[in-house]
Amino acid sequence: MPGKIVFQVLYTSEAGYAFTRDDLALLLAGARRRNAAVDLTGMLVFAQNLFLQVLEGRAEDVLATFARIEVDSRHKNITTLFRGNAPAGRLFAEWAMGFQLIADADDLPAGLVRVHERINLAQFDHLSALEFLSACQRSLAPA
Repeated sequence: MPGKIVFQVLYTSEAGYAFTRDDLALLLAGARRRNAAVDLTGMLVFAQNLFLQVLEGRAEDVLATFARIEVDSRHKNITTLFRGNAPAGRLFAEWAMGFQLIADADDLPAGLVRVHERINLAQFDHLSALEFLSACQRSLAPA
């Protein structure tokens, strides 16, 4: 999308219920399908019943997707960390939706550590959240 303005929404939320790996697989399959249809890209991390996600693409598509998430019972206590034009453009261009499940310390990207054996996705600000998502992206092969 060279030369075009890229819009991002970056948020955290709590899972509306205790997600299983099958629940996450279904959520991810639907997100990838819908995102690919409107050329949205992004990255999703799930850890300790919390989501951290960035969506990027055309503003109207990102906002429509985020509006669906805001009323989706699978998410509660949504906190928007950033909503606006992305100065750096697309950061996750090769992913309709990259995904990282962080079930234990071994799942963290290299160089990152947990505090008291936990990672709290809700404590990130906009820039630290993007840095964390980028580190997760680098630890995965594109899907």
